[in-house]
Amino acid sequence: MKQPSRKPIHFRAELQLGLSLIELMISITIGLLILVSLSTLFINQSKSRVELDKSNRMIDNGRYALELLSNNLRLAGYYDNYAPSSTPTVLYDPCNTAAITDSTKNLDILLLHVQGYNAATATSTIASLPCGSAYIAGGLTYTAGSNLTLKPGSDILTIRRASTAVTATPLSGTAYLQVSMCQTDVATPPTNYQIVTAPAIASFSAMHKKDCTATADLRAFIVQTYFVSPSNNAIVTVPGSGCTVGDCIPTLKQIDQNGTVTPLVEGIEYMQLDYGVDDTGDGMPDRYTDCSVCTLTDWSNVVSVRINVVARNTDKTTGWSDSKTYALGAAGTLGPLNDTYKRHVYTQLVRLVNPAGRREAP
Repeated sequence: MKQPSRKPIHFRAELQLGLSLIELMISITIGLLILVSLSTLFINQSKSRVELDKSNRMIDNGRYALELLSNNLRLAGYYDNYAPSSTPTVLYDPCNTAAITDSTKNLDILLLHVQGYNAATATSTIASLPCGSAYIAGGLTYTAGSNLTLKPGSDILTIRRASTAVTATPLSGTAYLQVSMCQTDVATPPTNYQIVTAPAIASFSAMHKKDCTATADLRAFIVQTYFVSPSNNAIVTVPGSGCTVGDCIPTLKQIDQNGTVTPLVEGIEYMQLDYGVDDTGDGMPDRYTDCSVCTLTDWSNVVSVRINVVARNTDKTTGWSDSKTYALGAAGTLGPLNDTYKRHVYTQLVRLVNPAGRREAP
């Protein structure tokens, strides 16, 4: 039987000849919306990352400032085996190097393991300033010695101590503390210590250890004065910033007894200190004061210090207005400053181990 023939059936496919104008406009619009969304997401993430980086730097700076001040305060009053016990008679400028090595004056210096200069509020200035420091008026630029320029509203703190490291070879021009443990040693005046600037005395062999044979250890005598400057850089002025005081980054700085200034931590805008005074002699603070009216006896009885520092971002934040207030201990509050910098206040209480420990009952 003959099979019927099958003719192939062909279907005509519809050919895509192009896009209509409406379809093209819709596609472009969708693409632009996606691009705008991705761009907005990228910009927001970049801004968030920048702000996070600035906040991290501010936190690091604030914590580092507290750690640095705390560690040095814990060493305040360390004089090897010497324990001063009388009452000071004079407050000496921390940069008075002559008094440090004057045997008739340096006992007063040893008794003042900490010494402060109080700015009563977060906007006030200090009347009697140490080390030739000064405030700078708005609109002025830095001049010689301006590394010692101070920011109004911040206290000044001086710490005196001996180095924890024994010196093998004295450096010329450096003051050293030497404490005798030998009962037969004779010193002038009759004390068991001396502070001498090398090589003022050719030999330090006059004082001995407990065996009365080995020469007593030499330890560098250290005077550290901390203050807040309105600028880290003493030369460069940022163009167009509206600031005429260096780079306008407030900075915690240190000056030693020889007048050498060292910038320590950027972004530290204020430092206020409260001092714990031991009135009963048991090594525990009986009261806290800003020491605006502290006597010489009060200063010698300081056994703890409460540190209050305000850390500020080094860069401005667009759209931010600082409406916060910050507690600064006895100095009261700071703010609101209503500028575009973000800030945070850090507080820490530090016990002065050496003067407080010597007062504790066994």
